[in-house]
Amino acid sequence: MSDQNEPSLISAVQAWQATQLTQEEVVTRFTSLPRDEGHVVRQAITDLLALPEVTATAAAPSAGSAAPTTDAWRAELMAGRARAWNSPDPAGLLVGPTVLILTDGQRGVVISAAGTRALSGSVSASLLLLCQTIVMAQNALNEREMGTLRQQRIESASTSMSEIDIIS
Repeated sequence: MSDQNEPSLISAVQAWQATQLTQEEVVTRFTSLPRDEGHVVRQAITDLLALPEVTATAAAPSAGSAAPTTDAWRAELMAGRARAWNSPDPAGLLVGPTVLILTDGQRGVVISAAGTRALSGSVSASLLLLCQTIVMAQNALNEREMGTLRQQRIESASTSMSEIDIIS
């Protein structure tokens, strides 16, 4: 994929905010990018930050509350999923029940159906690290589960083989 893909990402975000797409359809647009195309996500962040309707600081996610709360952020992050794009252009996506968070470690945005808000640099760095940590932990868990399944298959095959009678 190329930078030509980037306008469709911004268009997808704007379509979600105009209720023409679902949040999951926007997530699919981002997650369909190969893991080595973080530059496309970085460009999307740049373009989102350039939009006139972006507010300067991120408030806590909630449908009707104007006051940011730690509990709202905690609930959003604990129910979230993550995707990370690798070097040379690292980027991350956190998907919560009501928000998408894009970060490149220096800049970031919180996208909701209600609008887009900029993240500070320090928060962006922490959230990229969180994305990468979640992805690494999931990969390690998947490898461990695969190892367990492989061992079960070996044990199952050896047991089955020992039960076969020899023809003499």
